[in-house]
Amino acid sequence: MHLIFLLLLLFSPSVSASPSDRAEAIKEHLYEFCSYPEDSLVYQAIHNVLQRMPYDDFVYVTNRQRPIIFTEFYDAGTARFASSSEFFVTPGTPPCCQEGFTLIKLGMGLGLAKTTAPIEGVVAHEIAHRVLESIKKGNIDCQEEKAANDLIRKWGFKKEFKEASRLFGQKKGDPAGCQERKR
Repeated sequence: MHLIFLLLLLFSPSVSASPSDRAEAIKEHLYEFCSYPEDSLVYQAIHNVLQRMPYDDFVYVTNRQRPIIFTEFYDAGTARFASSSEFFVTPGTPPCCQEGFTLIKLGMGLGLAKTTAPIEGVVAHEIAHRVLESIKKGNIDCQEEKAANDLIRKWGFKKEFKEASRLFGQKKGDPAGCQERKR
Protein backbone atom coordinates (compact mmCIF):
# COMPACT_ATOMS: atom_id res chain seq x y z
CA MET A 1 0.00 0.00 0.00
CA HIS A 2 2.76 2.46 0.95
CA LEU A 3 4.68 1.62 -2.22
CA ILE A 4 1.65 2.40 -4.40
CA PHE A 5 1.09 5.72 -2.63
CA LEU A 6 4.78 6.61 -2.81
CA LEU A 7 4.89 5.90 -6.53
CA LEU A 8 1.79 8.02 -7.08
CA LEU A 9 3.24 10.77 -4.92
CA LEU A 10 6.58 10.80 -6.69
CA PHE A 11 5.32 10.56 -10.26
CA SER A 12 2.01 12.47 -10.14
CA PRO A 13 2.32 16.12 -9.16
CA SER A 14 -1.47 16.44 -9.29
CA VAL A 15 -1.93 14.00 -6.39
CA SER A 16 -2.96 15.83 -3.23
CA ALA A 17 -1.35 14.39 -0.13
CA SER A 18 -2.39 14.75 3.47
CA PRO A 19 0.23 16.06 5.92
CA SER A 20 0.77 12.55 7.29
CA ASP A 21 1.29 11.13 3.77
CA ARG A 22 3.79 13.89 3.01
CA ALA A 23 5.57 13.25 6.33
CA GLU A 24 5.87 9.57 5.43
CA ALA A 25 7.22 10.42 1.95
CA ILE A 26 9.77 12.77 3.55
CA LYS A 27 10.82 10.11 6.05
CA GLU A 28 11.34 7.56 3.27
CA HIS A 29 13.22 10.05 1.08
CA LEU A 30 15.55 11.10 3.89
CA TYR A 31 16.12 7.49 4.96
CA GLU A 32 17.46 6.78 1.51
CA PHE A 33 18.99 10.11 0.45
CA CYS A 34 20.26 11.87 3.59
CA SER A 35 23.45 11.01 5.46
CA TYR A 36 22.55 12.95 8.63
CA PRO A 37 21.16 11.16 11.70
CA GLU A 38 17.51 11.85 12.53
CA ASP A 39 18.34 13.52 15.84
CA SER A 40 20.62 16.15 14.28
CA LEU A 41 19.57 19.77 13.75
CA VAL A 42 20.54 19.53 10.08
CA TYR A 43 18.25 16.52 9.51
CA GLN A 44 15.41 18.30 11.29
CA ALA A 45 15.99 21.44 9.21
CA ILE A 46 15.90 19.44 5.96
CA HIS A 47 12.72 17.70 7.12
CA ASN A 48 11.09 21.02 8.05
CA VAL A 49 11.89 22.62 4.69
CA LEU A 50 10.53 19.65 2.75
CA GLN A 51 7.39 19.72 4.92
CA ARG A 52 6.73 23.43 4.42
CA MET A 53 7.74 24.08 0.80
CA PRO A 54 5.00 24.16 -1.87
CA TYR A 55 3.71 20.72 -2.74
CA ASP A 56 4.56 20.78 -6.46
CA ASP A 57 8.15 21.84 -5.72
CA PHE A 58 8.37 19.14 -3.02
CA VAL A 59 7.28 16.46 -5.49
CA TYR A 60 9.74 17.78 -8.08
CA VAL A 61 12.80 17.60 -5.82
CA THR A 62 11.96 14.22 -4.23
CA ASN A 63 11.25 12.43 -7.52
CA ARG A 64 13.31 9.23 -7.58
CA GLN A 65 14.15 9.84 -11.24
CA ARG A 66 16.28 12.84 -10.17
CA PRO A 67 16.33 13.17 -6.37
CA ILE A 68 18.15 15.59 -4.12
CA ILE A 69 20.76 13.85 -1.98
CA PHE A 70 21.83 15.56 1.25
CA THR A 71 25.33 14.96 2.59
CA GLU A 72 27.85 16.69 4.82
CA PHE A 73 30.82 18.72 3.63
CA TYR A 74 33.77 18.68 6.01
CA ASP A 75 35.97 21.75 6.20
CA ALA A 76 37.91 20.91 9.36
CA GLY A 77 39.96 18.03 10.72
CA THR A 78 41.42 15.34 8.51
CA ALA A 79 38.03 14.89 6.83
CA ARG A 80 38.57 18.25 5.10
CA PHE A 81 40.92 16.37 2.76
CA ALA A 82 38.55 13.53 1.94
CA SER A 83 35.47 11.81 3.29
CA SER A 84 32.81 9.41 2.11
CA SER A 85 29.08 8.99 2.53
CA GLU A 86 27.24 5.78 1.79
CA PHE A 87 23.78 5.72 0.23
CA PHE A 88 22.13 2.38 -0.24
CA VAL A 89 18.89 0.82 -1.36
CA THR A 90 17.00 -2.07 0.13
CA PRO A 91 15.69 -5.03 -1.85
CA GLY A 92 12.58 -4.11 -3.80
CA THR A 93 13.34 -0.38 -3.82
CA PRO A 94 12.45 1.14 -7.20
CA PRO A 95 15.48 2.28 -9.20
CA CYS A 96 16.51 5.90 -8.85
CA CYS A 97 18.60 8.55 -10.51
CA GLN A 98 17.81 7.68 -14.15
CA GLU A 99 17.86 11.43 -14.87
CA GLY A 100 20.73 12.18 -12.48
CA PHE A 101 20.56 13.73 -9.02
CA THR A 102 21.37 16.92 -7.16
CA LEU A 103 23.91 16.64 -4.37
CA ILE A 104 23.47 19.23 -1.63
CA LYS A 105 26.64 19.34 0.47
CA LEU A 106 26.00 21.01 3.82
CA GLY A 107 29.04 22.39 5.64
CA MET A 108 30.01 21.56 9.17
CA GLY A 109 29.77 25.28 9.95
CA LEU A 110 26.01 24.81 10.21
CA GLY A 111 26.81 23.43 13.66
CA LEU A 112 27.10 27.07 14.81
CA ALA A 113 23.30 27.22 14.82
CA LYS A 114 21.51 26.60 18.09
CA THR A 115 18.13 26.09 16.39
CA THR A 116 16.97 24.72 13.05
CA ALA A 117 15.75 28.09 11.69
CA PRO A 118 19.03 29.39 10.18
CA ILE A 119 19.85 25.93 8.83
CA GLU A 120 16.39 25.85 7.23
CA GLY A 121 17.26 29.13 5.49
CA VAL A 122 20.41 27.56 4.02
CA VAL A 123 18.68 24.29 3.05
CA ALA A 124 15.71 26.10 1.47
CA HIS A 125 18.12 28.30 -0.52
CA GLU A 126 19.98 25.26 -1.89
CA ILE A 127 16.73 23.46 -2.75
CA ALA A 128 15.54 26.65 -4.49
CA HIS A 129 18.57 26.43 -6.78
CA ARG A 130 17.35 22.98 -7.84
CA VAL A 131 13.77 24.15 -8.40
CA LEU A 132 15.06 27.08 -10.46
CA GLU A 133 17.51 24.77 -12.29
CA SER A 134 20.34 27.22 -11.53
CA ILE A 135 23.05 24.56 -11.71
CA LYS A 136 21.84 23.20 -15.05
CA LYS A 137 22.03 26.73 -16.48
CA GLY A 138 25.75 26.81 -15.75
CA ASN A 139 27.63 29.42 -13.76
CA ILE A 140 25.67 30.53 -10.71
CA ASP A 141 25.93 34.30 -10.56
CA CYS A 142 24.45 37.02 -8.36
CA GLN A 143 21.20 36.97 -10.34
CA GLU A 144 20.74 33.25 -9.63
CA GLU A 145 21.57 33.74 -5.93
CA LYS A 146 19.01 36.53 -5.62
CA ALA A 147 16.41 34.47 -7.49
CA ALA A 148 16.92 31.60 -4.99
CA ASN A 149 16.57 34.05 -2.08
CA ASP A 150 13.39 35.52 -3.59
CA LEU A 151 11.91 32.04 -4.05
CA ILE A 152 12.48 30.97 -0.47
CA ARG A 153 10.88 34.19 0.75
CA LYS A 154 7.90 33.37 -1.48
CA TRP A 155 7.80 29.89 0.10
CA GLY A 156 7.49 31.52 3.54
CA PHE A 157 11.08 31.22 4.78
CA LYS A 158 11.65 34.96 5.28
CA LYS A 159 12.50 34.64 9.00
CA GLU A 160 14.77 31.64 8.39
CA PHE A 161 16.53 33.47 5.54
CA LYS A 162 17.14 36.46 7.79
CA GLU A 163 18.57 34.24 10.56
CA ALA A 164 20.76 32.35 8.07
CA SER A 165 22.05 35.64 6.67
CA ARG A 166 22.83 36.91 10.16
CA LEU A 167 24.60 33.75 11.28
CA PHE A 168 26.17 32.40 8.09
CA GLY A 169 26.08 35.34 5.68
CA GLN A 170 28.88 37.42 4.34
CA LYS A 171 30.74 39.37 7.02
CA LYS A 172 32.21 42.84 6.68
CA GLY A 173 35.56 42.60 4.94
CA ASP A 174 34.78 39.31 3.18
CA PRO A 175 35.37 39.44 -0.57
CA ALA A 176 32.04 40.40 -2.11
CA GLY A 177 30.48 37.79 -4.34
CA CYS A 178 26.94 39.09 -4.21
CA GLN A 179 25.43 41.73 -1.99
CA GLU A 180 21.83 41.16 -0.92
CA ARG A 181 19.95 44.35 -0.22
CA LYS A 182 18.19 44.55 3.12
CA ARG A 183 14.45 43.81 3.12
